[in-house]
Amino acid sequence: MIDSGVRDVTKRVRKILATSPLPEIRHIQVEQDGDRLYLHGRVRSFYAKQMAQEAVRQSVRGMQLVNDIAVD
Repeated sequence: MIDSGVRDVTKRVRKILATSPLPEIRHIQVEQDGDRLYLHGRVRSFYAKQMAQEAVRQSVRGMQLVNDIAVD
């Protein structure tokens, strides 16, 4: 059974990314595995990768944030 707190974090992170002023990160995928939250997807710049990570950092306190976003 998935903890509702985990679902809330994942949902919150997805909303943060989906409403970002940076269109490139709006479609980043979010996956949670235990105490790790993964960001997956492709962006065109290291800047966009960093912006996605920093946008959600405060929402994942107490979890390990794994930025697995590829830069093309």
